[in-house]
Amino acid sequence: WSVWFSAPLIAGNDWAFVKIIVAAGFGPALAAIILAQLQGTGCKLWTLKWWGHFGIVFGVMAGIYVSILYTGDGITLAEYEQAAAIGFTVKSVAAVMVSSAVAGFIVACLACSADKRLNSLFAMPKQKRWLLIAVFLPAAWMLLGCLTAYITDSPIQFLPTDWSNPSHHLFLIRSVVFTFVVVAIGEESGWRAWLLPELQKRFSPLVSSFYLGLIWGGWHFPLFVIGQYDESPVATFAKMGACVILATMFTYLFNRTNQSLLVAVLFHTALNNTARFMPFTEQSGIYMLAVLISMIYFGKMWRNEKALQQL
Repeated sequence: WSVWFSAPLIAGNDWAFVKIIVAAGFGPALAAIILAQLQGTGCKLWTLKWWGHFGIVFGVMAGIYVSILYTGDGITLAEYEQAAAIGFTVKSVAAVMVSSAVAGFIVACLACSADKRLNSLFAMPKQKRWLLIAVFLPAAWMLLGCLTAYITDSPIQFLPTDWSNPSHHLFLIRSVVFTFVVVAIGEESGWRAWLLPELQKRFSPLVSSFYLGLIWGGWHFPLFVIGQYDESPVATFAKMGACVILATMFTYLFNRTNQSLLVAVLFHTALNNTARFMPFTEQSGIYMLAVLISMIYFGKMWRNEKALQQL
């Protein structure tokens, strides 16, 4: 939060510049890495493997951030098209270097971690179909929503993406890469890989999801305050409610894949970006709710298996 709240003091009202600085403050991943080190299940720093992962991620993210300096950025495609370039200054270049280094540090530590919950980011689940489910599940309920809206002659707000415009391609690719490396890995390694298993030692998957969703949603509060989201800070409460719903889905997928961080990261990336490729209709929400209820019912998520085993 200290990084996030300080971002406007450095970048002013430039949304894209603030975004680059915010990327350096993804505490859930850093907290998980530090806790693993303290418990003796962390990684060996500065090894060849560590530097290899660090260098690759640093290079990728530096490229992403430099492109943002050239073009600017926005939450939506429309805002991106009207954004002004940030330009190259001492502050903007420093922000690129620091945020790229933080991303590289996080991924390198996860790759070299002795904790299987953290290094599962680089391990394929036994049943590969869960990778496809994680990637395409949001698209499935959105597609069903569009079909239902079409059949019932309900309005569908089509996306303004011009697939012949290279600038639009840049926006979409940049969004997916940023979400995967910074947002999804930065959050899921803390929320799902570390905190969720700890909560499930005491509570059922459903109750654990509820608590985690509240924490997860509340954690976004500074982003509303500093203008990274269009809504007012009061919308944090709505965010908490949405995160409780989504946390339940994450818990189901995480548990069904033997606690695969990779599956959680892919699902998070898909959730944040599918709406950039497909229109979300009111009917899509109905199918999303149906998926949620099915997960709770068929996964028996109200049962605390660990508690039952102790009886």
